[in-house]
Amino acid sequence: MNPCINFFCLLFGGHFLWLIFLYLCALFENMKRFLSILFLSLLISGQLFAGNLRAYFSYAVFNNPFAKPYIETYLSVNGSSVKYIKSDDGKWYGTLNIQVVFSKNDSIVNFNKYQLTSPPLDDTTLSPLNFLDVQRYSLSSGTYSMQLTIKDDNSNDAPFVSNTQITIGFTNDTVAFSDIELVADYKQTGQKSILAKNGYSILPYVFNYYPESVRKLSYYAEIYHPDTTSDNNPFILYSYIRPYEIDKKLDRYFKINRMNPKPVSPLLKSFNISELPSGNYLLVLEAHDKNNNIIAEKQIFFQRYNPSVQFSLNTLLAVNADNTFAGHINNRDTLVQYIKYTFPVSTDFERKYAEGQLATADMSTLQKYFLNFWVTRNKNNPEQAWIDYKHMVDYTNKEFKTTSLEGYETDRGRVFLKYGRPNVVSENYNEPAAYPYEIWHYYELQGQRDKKFVFYTRDIVTNDFQLIHSDAVGELRNYQWQYIVYKRVMYPMNLADPVNQPNSWGNQSSDYYLQPR
Repeated sequence: MNPCINFFCLLFGGHFLWLIFLYLCALFENMKRFLSILFLSLLISGQLFAGNLRAYFSYAVFNNPFAKPYIETYLSVNGSSVKYIKSDDGKWYGTLNIQVVFSKNDSIVNFNKYQLTSPPLDDTTLSPLNFLDVQRYSLSSGTYSMQLTIKDDNSNDAPFVSNTQITIGFTNDTVAFSDIELVADYKQTGQKSILAKNGYSILPYVFNYYPESVRKLSYYAEIYHPDTTSDNNPFILYSYIRPYEIDKKLDRYFKINRMNPKPVSPLLKSFNISELPSGNYLLVLEAHDKNNNIIAEKQIFFQRYNPSVQFSLNTLLAVNADNTFAGHINNRDTLVQYIKYTFPVSTDFERKYAEGQLATADMSTLQKYFLNFWVTRNKNNPEQAWIDYKHMVDYTNKEFKTTSLEGYETDRGRVFLKYGRPNVVSENYNEPAAYPYEIWHYYELQGQRDKKFVFYTRDIVTNDFQLIHSDAVGELRNYQWQYIVYKRVMYPMNLADPVNQPNSWGNQSSDYYLQPR
């Protein structure tokens, strides 16, 4: 394998010219399998070009019915964060030492170590280009630990180490999707390269954040159809975008295609998202059989920032709330409070719309909004959906209330209302070296498995526990959370490893994070 594949913004017509902006925005967004490679000093200071190396990493898993599955990794490096040295040719270069290790049951099963060289820079006063590295690794089905180590060869900074767990689970007797690869650009090609798939050269879009300047969401995926699964009848492919918080297809972003079964069917498609409002979304692929049963599905999370598009509820406001449970709420203060209760489970545009209406809208508008909110969640019995949720709010307000906030306004309250009761709560209030903290563990959470939330407080009396880390999609992700928990007694110098921190007497956080109980 070629150890270093570099593709610069000039190659595909300048699609990465706005990546500098994305790096700033990416500090605060998260996604399953998307790891923000950043140092804590950067998170605290917010200085885009100061300090250490900044890069962004993602991956996608594909099957090869005629050989082993493989994982494709994408590493995008912020050129301005690399240290440059003048070479003999008079140009300036940055050099990164990259190491990727895949292990299973403490045994290394695949390994790669290589140097990644930046595009040449004629003058250090010029803005360096961001650069992209793509690699592929063959792996059998199973669960692996993937460790990525990045070292700037021209800097004295310690290497950055990131760990994540991946699962490859293709079978020979069921229809399945590959992972979804977000695409920055593509073009037809007849040449073989690490970017080539099924006749196209595909430049990956390493981020899951789409700013206003990006008007198209393109993606690539493959669907695998073993000959043993059916009589080779065609199947139907649903492709759509839905709000992350609500399982509801957006009509403007919904496509249906008839597919003929093949061992591998490539999907290279796009949605025009120029009119998609700001918010959190899922791109969903579903394969349906002739009876409209889902036989395979795959989804990927993304965020959209599009302030010029305003969320409109003109259709909603035509709904008549009279003689409904919403219409029977006649006290404005009560109705306003009930709408505020919905914020933990609202979409971004629902919450922004409601916040703008609470002070000025008339009772009829607020009643219509409240009714529509619960019709969206339970079309057949919206009132029961509200009653059930209100019981959870009452519990939350009792258990998580602080000296200044109602329970539903706190971080623990929001998580409880959005995801339900955790399967395990580890309460750690008396560790000698730590602030009081809790670790919540969900065995399954909105299609995700084995997700955790870490909360801490500086004063147990206030009951105000703040969320400092979660590995759930769309939540605050900070693998250096132990720095915050132990900040009052120590300053760990190397926090690259999220679960192996410097030892201190009584330190149990790593143990409880790996196995909450």
